[in-house]
Amino acid sequence: MWGRVVEIMTAVWLAASPFVFSSQSDPAILWGDLLIALLICILSGLSYWPPTRHAHLLILLVAIGLIAWGRFAVLPPPPEHQNHIVVGLFLLMIALIPNHASQPPRVWQTTAN
Repeated sequence: MWGRVVEIMTAVWLAASPFVFSSQSDPAILWGDLLIALLICILSGLSYWPPTRHAHLLILLVAIGLIAWGRFAVLPPPPEHQNHIVVGLFLLMIALIPNHASQPPRVWQTTAN
């Protein structure tokens, strides 16, 4: 489930990025980034629980929202919004990775015995 760990690490970056880009004085960016990072962590964490193992796919919607916010909030996008675009594109790639991508297929596991 390394994909979920990478999503949580990306959420930590998103939460820290207003301080890196010195945009913590803008409450919309500060609280937006913190709440989106929390949502990403919750969805990634829920993927560890078997009944909600596909919750990480909802991160695709969050990523699309981040890309749209970064692209259309201010034109041309300042660095903090460019960060939203890059983080959103990165999350689009990582959210598609299955939970057990590093394990061999189930058929191989059952026939090995």
